[in-house]
Amino acid sequence: MSASRISVVVGTLTALFLASCSGPETVPEGHDEGHAAHWGYEADNGPDAWGSMDPEWILCAEGLEQSPIDLTNATEIELPGAEIHTPSKQEVGMLNQEGVIGALDNGHTIQINSKTGETMTVGDRSYALVQFHFHAPSEHTVDGEHFPMEMHFVHQAEGGALAVVGVLIEEGAQNLGIAPLWAQLAEAPGSETAVRIPAGFADYIFPGDAGIYHYDGSLTTPPCSEGVKWYVRETPTQLSKDQIAAFTAIYDNNNRPVQARGDRTLYLDEKPTVTIY
Repeated sequence: MSASRISVVVGTLTALFLASCSGPETVPEGHDEGHAAHWGYEADNGPDAWGSMDPEWILCAEGLEQSPIDLTNATEIELPGAEIHTPSKQEVGMLNQEGVIGALDNGHTIQINSKTGETMTVGDRSYALVQFHFHAPSEHTVDGEHFPMEMHFVHQAEGGALAVVGVLIEEGAQNLGIAPLWAQLAEAPGSETAVRIPAGFADYIFPGDAGIYHYDGSLTTPPCSEGVKWYVRETPTQLSKDQIAAFTAIYDNNNRPVQARGDRTLYLDEKPTVTIY
């Protein structure tokens, strides 16, 4: 079922992310901005209706650089290197020896709000991790095929420029980084709950090296703001069948369909330079 109002607490860690950025001053993806119109994923309030539900959401219907897209026929490029500072048991020891993040059910997905100062630096520009959330099935496709799930990490620079990191999720081994957090799956609707981030969590989310897809797009939820820099990890991370089922029992089909790519160029860096602390 789509978007049940059952609060779910989950965790993941901050993102693998490369960006040069200019973008809209807007509310990051996953936040519904308090509009009277209540968007969702059903026939009457889903993606096909978003553009007509609120004048501020017109880009959902008429935008020319919308997300997600099918990741295929990419142009090879060398993207700028990035340094990622992630929450860890060592780095944020003052916070009960572990990272503490707020998680809430926002009615459309599980949204985890960053509160521990995670940053990403590209060149001399710093971006703050604002929040991350989940979709099932994946919003981006690869050669026309969906993955069971996808994670989005929303970053924002001073001035409002946005960049989103996408992590595709495939079925496989149990993800031990998510396991202790996934157990907190039944809080009151709309509540915000402290979530502890275990040390080494990034290793579970970003195992090994991976190429990065990059393109210019939009938020995948209203207001569908454009000017968003997208970076999608080529190699998926794994969750077990049971872990995926635990999410999709509450949120299923909370994904926007693939949008027309138009004349945009999709890039792929097979060996990006990323340092994670």
